[in-house]
Amino acid sequence: MYSDYIQKWPRPGFYYHDKILLSKREKNSPRENKPQREIVMNKFGIHYAFWGNQWDADLCERVRFAAEAGFNVLEVTPPGYMIELDKNRMSELKKCAEDNNVELTFCIGFPREKDMSSPDADVRAAGINYSKRMIEAVHHMGAEMLSGILYSWWPYLYDIPITPTYKADCWKRGVESVRQVIPMAAEAGIFYVVEMVNRFEQFIVNSTAEGKRFCQDVGHPNMQLLIDVFHANIEEENIADAVRDAGGLLGHMHWSENNRRLPGTGRHMPWSEIAAALKEIDYQGRIVLEPFVATGGLVGHDLRIWRDLDTDVSFSARQEALKKSLAFAKKLMT
Repeated sequence: MYSDYIQKWPRPGFYYHDKILLSKREKNSPRENKPQREIVMNKFGIHYAFWGNQWDADLCERVRFAAEAGFNVLEVTPPGYMIELDKNRMSELKKCAEDNNVELTFCIGFPREKDMSSPDADVRAAGINYSKRMIEAVHHMGAEMLSGILYSWWPYLYDIPITPTYKADCWKRGVESVRQVIPMAAEAGIFYVVEMVNRFEQFIVNSTAEGKRFCQDVGHPNMQLLIDVFHANIEEENIADAVRDAGGLLGHMHWSENNRRLPGTGRHMPWSEIAAALKEIDYQGRIVLEPFVATGGLVGHDLRIWRDLDTDVSFSARQEALKKSLAFAKKLMT
């Protein structure tokens, strides 16, 4: 049963000792006559596009920037050479990350011509092939998950009317397409982590409830969810309740303030409640900070950043702000 998978299947980012999932609850309430188990806390990451406004970037440089700021995870959009399966360049990036003790995670929004929910069978086939290439590339990089809008395309342009029937048809086609790639992901040890994004960027999977239903419709234990609190702040009545509702399906987290700034710089987001909910479900996966604060370039365009959100967006100012935000995030999860 699919419900059994939710309870039993290992989640990406969880760490094991003697093949037993470690729980913070066990740390706080150790049983008598039971040896203490090593507890590994959350890894914290930063999105590579924080330092610029273009999706194309020197990723080894960004690895060094992340390490300098104290992060042990860097999240990237797979570059063109990964899509082309250029294993020499992939190996160079992998070595750079290893040399800097930084883990790479991969998150992507598929382009329109690779829409796996498209009414056009040829476009869906191109998307399925694209997804398989991404899985192969991520596997070569030694990663254990691929996350993002992995069922359609992003950012959606809304150049045609979206009716309930059209959404239902896209949902069905997206599910059928993902079913064709998920066995390959499972064979490679890759989790397929679906991100719920807000209604202004996509329309198929917006809420945690929809994300759960999408995973259930695909019906495979390697399906997981990514909750981005920026999007959840728009779509969910209560972000902490959405985290609890995701429960064992939660495989990845993105954190930013409600206006895309670094966590800890605003007064709107209910960070204490979010952290408490993550602890309640024993979430020990990665938490990636995903701020976007500078206008310009494709990043600014795609994310609709029309003004600089920080007064000082210089490199030195960004590094100092990152360090403060990382300390804020770690304290929340301690």
